[in-house]
Amino acid sequence: MIIDSAVCLAGMADSAPTKAWLDQMARHAITHAVVAPADGYAAVYNEEGNALLARLVRRYPKQLSGLAVANPWLGTKAVGLLEKAFDDGLMGLFLCPPRQGFRLTESIVDPLLEVCCRRHKPVYAHTGTPICSEPFQLAELARRFPEVTFIMGHAAYPDFWYDVAGALQQAPNLLVETSCQVAAIIQQALDAVGPERVLFGSGWPRSKPGVEILKIRSMGLADDIFEKVMHTNAANCWGLKP
Repeated sequence: MIIDSAVCLAGMADSAPTKAWLDQMARHAITHAVVAPADGYAAVYNEEGNALLARLVRRYPKQLSGLAVANPWLGTKAVGLLEKAFDDGLMGLFLCPPRQGFRLTESIVDPLLEVCCRRHKPVYAHTGTPICSEPFQLAELARRFPEVTFIMGHAAYPDFWYDVAGALQQAPNLLVETSCQVAAIIQQALDAVGPERVLFGSGWPRSKPGVEILKIRSMGLADDIFEKVMHTNAANCWGLKP
């Protein structure tokens, strides 16, 4: 079984992107995917993106779970958007500092994280972009909110591969997602913190499921570790039932 923790969908008002992704799931035996709104939905049209994604999750509950977006610059409105998205069935927060225009360490994001803490929701953050979304910034955020589970998206690809393992060692509530990053850095993460804190992701549409699955298979992991990376860790992180 494979759970994909890194899928973004743009153009959700059109059925074509969703169909394209569901076709990829069937082709590569991906049993479940965690999906976030992409592009303009993440940056500006948060309410529309959350509503469209919640509708998709209700339509495909066995295949899809959804992450909410709420640009922290919207202040109290962002908090309301996030609360509503959780009420509508989305199961975590997606942060994309490059598109939303903030640094991970800025206090502007704290009200959203307080909601996640109170409602026991994980936070997936894009990482790998200089200045605004670096691994040690996310580790600092994770230390400030130790009761929240944070996921280091794309394992800091492309620019901060050398900080992945060190950042993970600074915060036990920080996990890493594998998409786009090279196998050697994923192995460093496994060596640094063990197999329970690494989640498989395809990074669709930035990367492709077939490429990303082959990457993990090529690492020669023991069967039990492979199962944790590809399925068990994600099921535990996202609260997915068998």
